[in-house]
Order: sequence, then structure tokens, then C-alpha cells
Amino acid sequence: MDHVINAIMSYYEIELDELIQEWASEQYKKLSDCPSYASCKAMNNAIYELEKYYYGKRQTLTVKEVIKWRVVK
Repeated sequence: MDHVINAIMSYYEIELDELIQEWASEQYKKLSDCPSYASCKAMNNAIYELEKYYYGKRQTLTVKEVIKWRVVK
């Protein structure tokens, strides 16, 4: 199962980079207004479910936690 998580994580990181750029542009009032947010959230939820099954708990930060950690406003 770990290989599935890693495969999704590769695409998730690309989408997160796009989301971070969108959010840093300050064109959007809410994070969920950014065009890349929905795909990031969907991949994060998929990773969460796989982690819950494989590890028994979440190991990946939520989308909002990642943004808070990577973007300083």
C-alpha cells in the first residue's frame, strides 16, 4: 500500500506547488477559492484514507496545514 501512497504523493506535491503559487498571489479571499484547492484536497483525502488503512493513523498534513507551514503571509 505504501507504493500507492507514494505514487499519489508525487502528483499531490505538484498540485500543492501550484496551490501555493495561487494563494501567495493574494488573488483569492479563501484558500478554497483557489483553482488547485479541490484537486489538492481530493488527493489529500485519498492519502489520508490509505494511511488510515496502512498505518492506522494520518501521517500527512492537511492542505491548510501545509499552506500555513510553507507560505508566510
